[in-house]
Amino acid sequence: MKKIMSIILTLLLMVSMSISALAAEDPAALLERVNAKNSTLDSMDCKAGVHAVIQLEYPEYDEPLSANMDMAMNMQMAEINSGNLRYKAEMAMNLMGMEEYAVVFYKDGYYYMDMDGSKFKYPMDLNSIIERAKSTASIAPELEASLMRNLSVREENGMKILSYEADASAVDGYVKEVMRDMLGDADYIMNMNIRQVKGEYVINQEDYCTSMDIYMVMDMSVMDQKMTIILLIESDINNPGQPVNVSLPSTDGYEDLAGYYY
Repeated sequence: MKKIMSIILTLLLMVSMSISALAAEDPAALLERVNAKNSTLDSMDCKAGVHAVIQLEYPEYDEPLSANMDMAMNMQMAEINSGNLRYKAEMAMNLMGMEEYAVVFYKDGYYYMDMDGSKFKYPMDLNSIIERAKSTASIAPELEASLMRNLSVREENGMKILSYEADASAVDGYVKEVMRDMLGDADYIMNMNIRQVKGEYVINQEDYCTSMDIYMVMDMSVMDQKMTIILLIESDINNPGQPVNVSLPSTDGYEDLAGYYY
């Protein structure tokens, strides 16, 4: 169960990163400016809260079993644009009253997870994923527009608030393509269908994004376990535009999941 939950946690983080990159790409003039400004960031320091309701399906029960997951995360990224990505996230998670603490980080082509002493690693080229997210700006405006519905902008206390609802089927296709890039041939471990995506960005006077809220509903199957996930991600970006120092843990003692799935 712990291995399945660690995989679900990893996948949720991947999906949220993909959605965040996608939602920032919109043909509207404001979003074009924000994207251009934020694409130059070489570092990021972010605090996030993840709240999820996970409904697990079991053949022996008439109704799915429901589990709540709450997670607080501190994430840091450095050298995003300079070709030597450094990434680390520290997370405290509560699942059905059980508390877990995890540290995940990226180094030398591997994504590492230490969940209360259970250590896993998986090969992942995050540099190519970041380049892919940057290149989204070059996609035809017609495709970008098709990803968004009910887009609106308002101002509050000198900040611009961007609200959106995304085309779930278009987002689903985009995220699956990104996930295939992340997981390679091992993407068969997960079947996913995103049913709803909406959210809100807060943008400061320098056109930096200072916070993001994302609400998502998706059906998922991980290692033949079917589930529905209702997900809310609330994040704040600390001092956007300022350098971040990322200190990575030791890579000793991690089980390679590439060998487990291939």
